[in-house]
Amino acid sequence: MRHILLVALAGVFIAGCRVGPKYERPKVQIPAQHRSAETPAASLSLGEKKWFDVFEDEALRKLITEALQANYDVKMAAQRILELQGRVTQTKSGLFPQLGAAGEVSKQNNPGSSFSRISGLGLLSWQIDFFGQVLSATDAARAELLATEENQKAVLQTIVASVANGYFELRSLDGQLAFAQESLKARTESLRLVTSRQQGGVASKLEVDQAQTLVATAAATIATLQSSIEQTENYLSWLLGRTPGPIERGRAFDAQPAPPAVPAGLPSALLERRPDIRFAEQKLVAANARIGVAKAAFFPSIALTGGGGYQSFDLTGVVTRKGGVSMWGASVDIPIFDAGARIGNYRATKAQKEQLALNYQQTVLNAFRDVSSALTGYQKAKEARAQKALLADTLRDQSRLSTLRYRGGVTSYLEVLDTERQRLDAEQALADAYRAELSALVNLYIALGGGWQPV
Repeated sequence: MRHILLVALAGVFIAGCRVGPKYERPKVQIPAQHRSAETPAASLSLGEKKWFDVFEDEALRKLITEALQANYDVKMAAQRILELQGRVTQTKSGLFPQLGAAGEVSKQNNPGSSFSRISGLGLLSWQIDFFGQVLSATDAARAELLATEENQKAVLQTIVASVANGYFELRSLDGQLAFAQESLKARTESLRLVTSRQQGGVASKLEVDQAQTLVATAAATIATLQSSIEQTENYLSWLLGRTPGPIERGRAFDAQPAPPAVPAGLPSALLERRPDIRFAEQKLVAANARIGVAKAAFFPSIALTGGGGYQSFDLTGVVTRKGGVSMWGASVDIPIFDAGARIGNYRATKAQKEQLALNYQQTVLNAFRDVSSALTGYQKAKEARAQKALLADTLRDQSRLSTLRYRGGVTSYLEVLDTERQRLDAEQALADAYRAELSALVNLYIALGGGWQPV
């Protein structure tokens, strides 16, 4: 009964004598609205949507799903979480009594006598956490686990963004290749026409050479694009955990849906949604808890020990003795002099906390900058794509008219050459502008804290 009372009193002391600072989130300046936001500040944000709802191309959805299951960075992040879960359990075990058992059988023979001994003992030990050293260490380990979980979310974000951007790059290259192949076909037909006209004495050798230049340029462009397509496929295969190979396609680059307006949401909500901010805060929580560990080291530590069991002694020919045995005890470890080791550790943990507090504030500031830049980038990418679409339409019409004028003998082939070069350049730029707009949307989605949510 007395031992039970001691345990109960120890629990009271554990709850009441804990040392170390209470965690408080650092103050940060939060704007009322994101700069360059298209819509007024509201609770709704693109970042709250799951990636499956943001990307509507079925082929892209399948690729992202595969990457989230097979990518090696994702697998390693999952194993890091399991590792930290084990660390939390290991650290938390110090709060509880430790129970063990030991047994021994021995026999000794001497001239005229023999001696045997049998014993079995249960051993109980408990390092009482009067000043919360183990509790603080457990809090630190748990915060490190939460930080690792936030880091896993950041890894998921990176994979989703990388696959989406790689896919959009691939579809843009496919579009540029289609334009180049179409142009090669038209230029080859034009070369045939100019050659025929030269043979009829209507065109010059210079015009034939100019037409041949257009054909060679288009053919070279096709070769370059085919190389870039294969390299992009290899990159996507790597993200998917595959060996290099072809990638399934879905919608064309100019058929990818994009929202007409993107809600940025409330800036204050960004603190709870972005994994990098939550990671930085959990690292700060862990550092704050470690101050408690360092401070508790200045105080005495008390350990209780106890045991009980059975033992038997048999000295042949003299005496036999057997029965139960028990023992109880306590020990106190009082720090007196350590040449500054404890105070040095305490100062170091406080300085580390201050560093991580500054890092948290900087991370929040960087997040607001990311969102503002991403909003501007997406808006301007849309505007640039619209202007390049108009330019491509104009140059297609010019190329058609210049070819008709040349066939009618109104102009020289130099005009055809110039407009055809501009047309292909404009079409290639338009395909890349679609890619830039879609990539800007991906970057904005990640900046707003999206991409890690489970489907």
